[in-house]
Amino acid sequence: MSEPVRVLLVEDQYFFRLALRTTIESRQDMIIVGETGKGAEALPLCREHRPDVVIMDLRLPDISGFEAIAAVHAELPAIGVLVLSNYEGSEDVHRALAAGALAYLTKDASAEELVSAILSVRNRRRYIPVSVSALLAQRLPGSELTDRELDVLRLLAKGHSNRETGELLGIAENTVRIHVSHILDKLGVADRTQAVVLAIQRGLVHMD
Repeated sequence: MSEPVRVLLVEDQYFFRLALRTTIESRQDMIIVGETGKGAEALPLCREHRPDVVIMDLRLPDISGFEAIAAVHAELPAIGVLVLSNYEGSEDVHRALAAGALAYLTKDASAEELVSAILSVRNRRRYIPVSVSALLAQRLPGSELTDRELDVLRLLAKGHSNRETGELLGIAENTVRIHVSHILDKLGVADRTQAVVLAIQRGLVHMD
């Protein structure tokens, strides 16, 4: 019999983590070698336990799952990361895969699909369900926003005016207007309200 798949859980919701543990521990071909609710602890635990697969949430209380994925992938690329998140925007999927994740599931995935994804990641194969692939297809070429444009967009989503946004970011109000114009062009929308709605749908902005 081959060695069981070694799994590390990075999930801050206790009861959801308990459900994951129950599903995984019910199988003879998988074991949980560690778990945490903090993104910053993912890399140290990977160094310690050397899991085959890390199941990673994206919304964590300290650093984001995106940052944790990138840290693990940069130092320990042989460890496969499977994202399991409530974030369902095309930008979330793109960012997670770009950071180094091999699989992306939403939290309503079935236990059978979770197991299939874990086994795929263990074998260094991508696992992207059709529904998630459809989200990726929504991304338009050339629509990537710069870090500064994302800063501006997040403040617009919070209801700040151009003047307030400029003060908070330490840039001129006219510079903010230029950034807003670029944001509208890249997202293919006519005004700020449409930009914010689309940004939330795509996962560029999270209202939480």
